[in-house]
Amino acid sequence: MGLLYALLLVTSLFDPPPADLNSADSSRLASIPGLGSSRAAAIINYRETVSPFLSVDELAYVPGIGPVTLESVASFVTVTPVTTETGTDHLLVQGEPGDTVLTVVFLDVGNGDAILLESRGQRLLIDGGPPGDPGIRAPVVQRLREAGVDSIDAVMFTHPHADHIGGLADVLATFKAGILLDPGIDHPSPVYEHLLETALQEGCAYEMIEEGRTISLGQDVSIEVVHLERSLSVNEASAVFLVKTGNFTMLITGDIEEETIRRMTLESFPVTVLKVPHHGSRSSLFPPWSRRIAPMMAVFCVGRDNPFGHPHPAVVADWASTGASVLRTDILGNIFLRTDGRSLSVNHSREAF
Repeated sequence: MGLLYALLLVTSLFDPPPADLNSADSSRLASIPGLGSSRAAAIINYRETVSPFLSVDELAYVPGIGPVTLESVASFVTVTPVTTETGTDHLLVQGEPGDTVLTVVFLDVGNGDAILLESRGQRLLIDGGPPGDPGIRAPVVQRLREAGVDSIDAVMFTHPHADHIGGLADVLATFKAGILLDPGIDHPSPVYEHLLETALQEGCAYEMIEEGRTISLGQDVSIEVVHLERSLSVNEASAVFLVKTGNFTMLITGDIEEETIRRMTLESFPVTVLKVPHHGSRSSLFPPWSRRIAPMMAVFCVGRDNPFGHPHPAVVADWASTGASVLRTDILGNIFLRTDGRSLSVNHSREAF
């Protein structure tokens, strides 16, 4: 018995230490039972083009590695976290701004997006939530009126799904917006056709936006189209907007999902406010991106008791784990943010400008 123990002890001394996912080379990773050369290459590609590993569990996000493989290799690998500096410029003082330059209202329109930006009397609506029931105006119209809005200068949308553009025809007819800005994503539907017909009937100007374009809202606020990939599925193609004034930054993300989020991860940076993609769907969860975005506030545009299970608990937990304050329209109603580019205030429910 003593001899067997000694043999096991000697054998264990020759066992290689766990491979570090952030530094091991391809041959070392390929030698791990259950990985092989193709999965080793996928691991290296992930850490070099997407993100270093924060934990072993993050192997689940590497293509070709499922739960079974992860369980079988977990004892053979380890992670030495890579420290990255995210900066703090995006972290504003929380409190009422001395001179409000930008007001953002996340409108409570149910399970859809509708976000109003206002600066020095100029108003831009991004997305318009779902359509109303037959014979009834869309929810966005009532929410805008509750917020004290009587006119809108421009309307823009992220992608042409009904929960994002369904209310925009009513907005054009009610608030007489001067221009409709369209990302040009191919998705024929009666709702989309009705929106375009209404723009024509109302004499609303029409333009197609492109990736890289910057739109000014007054003199102090810019909105840049940082992603628009029309060749992808409609959700993944969503235009993503970066709103900036002073040190305040905000990403409006439409319904992008993991494919687009992966592509954006390495070029992403911390922002003050994030509109969480796709109403907090499980398909929008990608922790490496969450860590890079590291927002002060993560806003979920989501309907009460919706049939889709939005937001997914894992997504809420993921954003909370970054230190972000989680804000939800299904709980808070209309959410108002006000900033001068240095400080930021948050209010909610049925307030007005």
